[in-house]
Amino acid sequence: MLDSLPSRITGWFCAAAALAAFIYNVPVLLRSRRDPAVLALCGFFLSSTVSFLEQLNRVTATATLLPAYQRLAPLVTEIAVVGLTGAQTVFLTYWSHRPDAARPRARRRAAAWVGVAALLVVLNLALGLDGRRLVADRLSTADMRDPGYAAYLYLFFGVCAFGQLETARLSWRYMRIAQRSWLRRGMGAAMLGAVLSLGHCALRCWEITGALTGNAAALPSAPDWLTGDIGTVLKVFGWTVPAWGPSLGRAARWCAKYRSYLRLWPLWRALYRAVPDIVLDPPPLRHLGHLLPPRDLDYRLYRCVIEIRDGQRALLPYVPPDLGRHLGTLLPGPDAEACALAVALQEKRAGRVPGPSAAGPGAEGSGRSAGLQDDIAWLVRVADAFVRLRRRAGRLNHPGSPPR
Repeated sequence: MLDSLPSRITGWFCAAAALAAFIYNVPVLLRSRRDPAVLALCGFFLSSTVSFLEQLNRVTATATLLPAYQRLAPLVTEIAVVGLTGAQTVFLTYWSHRPDAARPRARRRAAAWVGVAALLVVLNLALGLDGRRLVADRLSTADMRDPGYAAYLYLFFGVCAFGQLETARLSWRYMRIAQRSWLRRGMGAAMLGAVLSLGHCALRCWEITGALTGNAAALPSAPDWLTGDIGTVLKVFGWTVPAWGPSLGRAARWCAKYRSYLRLWPLWRALYRAVPDIVLDPPPLRHLGHLLPPRDLDYRLYRCVIEIRDGQRALLPYVPPDLGRHLGTLLPGPDAEACALAVALQEKRAGRVPGPSAAGPGAEGSGRSAGLQDDIAWLVRVADAFVRLRRRAGRLNHPGSPPR
């Protein structure tokens, strides 16, 4: 499977991800030594690491020091694959069943997979395969023509296919009852990866059958890469994403808040310069200081919303009554609020005497906001419209400037 550059890159990625996941779960295992699900999960990551490193021919580089090890390398890979396949079914059994029902089921499954691994060792020695298989990363068509070896491979891939089928079934079962969103996403990815791996086992069995019947033909690389490599990546992703996915979600939410903060900045700055009293704790206005993320982004974003709304109310007397009445019907909501603010700022800078307060667009939130997040989303749109309006006015004042 790992005979091409993309496959090797995928293999190194999976090996590194599995090893990192194993190291990450070691403290959890030490704290929960009696939790068989955690033990099975660690066993999956460890077996995956061994399997990928073995197939990448990096572990077998020790053959110069241990020549006998090279003959056992294919068997080590197969035992590792059986181990990771069985470990999947064991911890999924604990996850998808009640503890009292899961314990006997998991014990039977673990005993069955240990028995399969022992059977592969016995057959490998009985058939004398350790001295005849020269590569561990790619099955040899010449070796498949031997009926004994072909039967051995049929058994190996049949067992793996059964394990992948169980993994897909249990993942689907647990995905429907999982409470955490990242866990459901992981189960879905693992289920899809198991289905692709099941297809990979079918392709390998088809290749063995072709070699036995004399109709051997090289499989196209695309199906092999899709079912083998992508299926493996999806499973590694599925079993690791519950650990790092929530952190990724928090980072994405922080980036979204920071982006909203930057988009609100031009509107907030214009209102602050016109009505400084609205600001409780002014941040720096020069040298791009606002680009630095504030220490408490949630609080700063909350203050931006409050201060922008206070600025709107303070500038409301400067909005001409006729303009305030007609803007809402002439322009979309965010553009109407932005235009009213721009006119009010211009009137205040011109030193006009404020008139009686009139209802203008956005004066009291326009009744649109049902909460802080809705208010942030709305004011971001108003701020974008305000920036567009100022740019358009700048181009009108400087007709020689190039269009943007």
